Amino acid sequence: MSPVPPPAPPVLSGGALQPRFLTVISHELRTPLTTIASFTESLDTDDLAPTERSVALAAVRRNTDRMLTLVEDLMLVTRLQTGDLELRPAPVDLPALIHEAAELLASREPYTAATVQAGAGPPLSVDAPLLRDLFYAVVGTVASGAADRSATVSATAGPAGWAVRVTARQAEQLTDEHLMAGMLATPDPPHRRRSTAVWMLLAEAIAARHGGSVRLTFDPQTGAGAEIDLPLIIPSG
Repeated sequence: MSPVPPPAPPVLSGGALQPRFLTVISHELRTPLTTIASFTESLDTDDLAPTERSVALAAVRRNTDRMLTLVEDLMLVTRLQTGDLELRPAPVDLPALIHEAAELLASREPYTAATVQAGAGPPLSVDAPLLRDLFYAVVGTVASGAADRSATVSATAGPAGWAVRVTARQAEQLTDEHLMAGMLATPDPPHRRRSTAVWMLLAEAIAARHGGSVRLTFDPQTGAGAEIDLPLIIPSG
């Protein structure tokens, strides 16, 4: 009997992005809401010692901040999808931007690393901060599933644009469940955290707004990865 192939990894398509984002947000709201409800109930008593009350208040504040971040992410994805968010495109050296995102990831996630292999090519007309966030999200997500928490990034230029491939050997398949369980820290403030599922949905929204795409991949021989395709010029409209 032939072995049953593994389920296909999630493909982040623009049309399905909003429903999936709402599913992820709904899933992730449960934890902070449950925590806030639990600690709020404990605060409504005179039996707590001062130290315990401080711990409870800190937990409520931390999880409130996390919910605010989720709401901000929802608004950002919506604005990217509707075109309401005005981009600030400028010519960008894509290999340099990928290197910058990899260095940023290594500084914020000390145990995560990326090797970038990118040749010269034409500049991209993109919103640089948004695209840096895209690479930060994708590279960090793929690397987070590898045993050594490292990924390799290759970028090649073609007539229509750039193709970027992110791979991690022996990385587990990036299913929706895995993405929602994984975390990448955001720097400001450091206790605000997004799951890798949210990071990837943001990355897909950013790519789509630039006329590109993000696709998660999996090969039993080489591990998990991602394919990012970006046109040379942002489509109008």
